[in-house]
Amino acid sequence: MKNKEEKKNHRWQTAISVLLLFLIGSLINIPFSREVKRLNIEAGMSNVRLNESVLDDVITIGISSLVLGTILVFIGLWFSAKTNLGAPLITRFFSKLPVAKLIDWKAIFSSVILATVVALILLGLFELQKELYPVVGKISRPSKPFYALVAFSAGISEEIMFRLGLMSLIIAILQFFRKVDNPTNKMIWTGIIISALFFGLIHLPLSKNFVELTPFSIGVTMVGNLITGSTFGWIFWKRGLLVAIMAHIVFDLVFHVIGTPFT
Repeated sequence: MKNKEEKKNHRWQTAISVLLLFLIGSLINIPFSREVKRLNIEAGMSNVRLNESVLDDVITIGISSLVLGTILVFIGLWFSAKTNLGAPLITRFFSKLPVAKLIDWKAIFSSVILATVVALILLGLFELQKELYPVVGKISRPSKPFYALVAFSAGISEEIMFRLGLMSLIIAILQFFRKVDNPTNKMIWTGIIISALFFGLIHLPLSKNFVELTPFSIGVTMVGNLITGSTFGWIFWKRGLLVAIMAHIVFDLVFHVIGTPFT
């Protein structure tokens, strides 16, 4: 509640910063995306095209991300201001407070630990799943360095898209129909769960590259992303966008780079 005036005073600096983050996150994903296409072509899929020039991808992704990012940032910051969510840490960087007073290290550390614990639990469940119900992959997956890059890409772009954008929008709509100035916990949890479900749906096309989409593989993808999406949604609610991004990046590094869930 106490950050509303601060948000208003620094909204343009915050918007430009979040937009630049989204653009960077989208561009970082290019190597992973190209590698997935290359693996599909190597597997004999003739309907997949890979641009010969990386520059073509940079230009195409850069322009589309700039347009999409502008929409997401406008929606996200507009509605998050109404729902008392948003990017408080980014906003406070533009205030005149000393840096030491800007960062709550305890909040960041606890969020990172939570993301790490969730990643380890899911890695354990995947090991159990591989023993009880193994799923045969269609093609090999990209190597660890590509997943390290996509950890940063997904952590940035997906949090802006699903937490700052979609989650804030859902909660603002609920507020509008209930005619309340501030969202209740029930409204916030509704926004967390619904955005987490969409978070799962958006991962199905990527999963389709590597495994056949069966009721089981769809269920695993949806449940796994419901758990992670809800975790990041809770962190976004309690800590803000930047800490949610950090937690998401750490989760992906632990899950995809340190762990081996798909081997």
